[in-house]
Amino acid sequence: MPMRLFSAAGCPSAQRVRALQQQVGLPHEPREIDLSRKPADSLAHSPTGAVPVLEDDGLVLFESTVICEYLAERHGWRGAWSPDIRQRARERLAIKRFDDLVAPLFFQSLQDTAVLEARPQWRWEVALLGQAARDASPTGMLGLLLAPNWLRMGWLAPDAPVARALRDEAGAFLDQAMASPAVAATSPDRAHTTQQMRARLGLGL
Repeated sequence: MPMRLFSAAGCPSAQRVRALQQQVGLPHEPREIDLSRKPADSLAHSPTGAVPVLEDDGLVLFESTVICEYLAERHGWRGAWSPDIRQRARERLAIKRFDDLVAPLFFQSLQDTAVLEARPQWRWEVALLGQAARDASPTGMLGLLLAPNWLRMGWLAPDAPVARALRDEAGAFLDQAMASPAVAATSPDRAHTTQQMRARLGLGL
């Protein structure tokens, strides 16, 4: 049975997995999902109903970071992480805090900038990400997992406070990651994706 990926073109989390598969050359059967009308078989595999979802010979995984780490290990991708154990820990921490706080706060702040004042620690989190990026490869796991959201931040609101802080701390790293062949090859249509994001956030068209 071929590996199957439930994905949506505009979703940054799904692009992470598509980019990793492109990076390591893993063949798979793509399954594009309309997020407004999710089919029953994709919903049956994910308790959140979100994409991406990966099926691999009976194994079902959701959550993009888990899927990417599984695929990197399965394929033996040597360039995924730094060879230094401390740097690997910094990269994993940066990814988790980016997913848990930094990226959500960027999108929330487009609707209400007061959220930034309510969680001032976000600048410290961005500074830690910058420290991790200084010793990381932009074509490794850290760059690959951050690039899809960085791409969309640039399309949607490049001068928003969180985007500006990320640019100050790790802009060169993020730009190189975004320009990598794997990320570029899996990037969605800019106009359509931006329109969808603005509508979802209630920002007007």
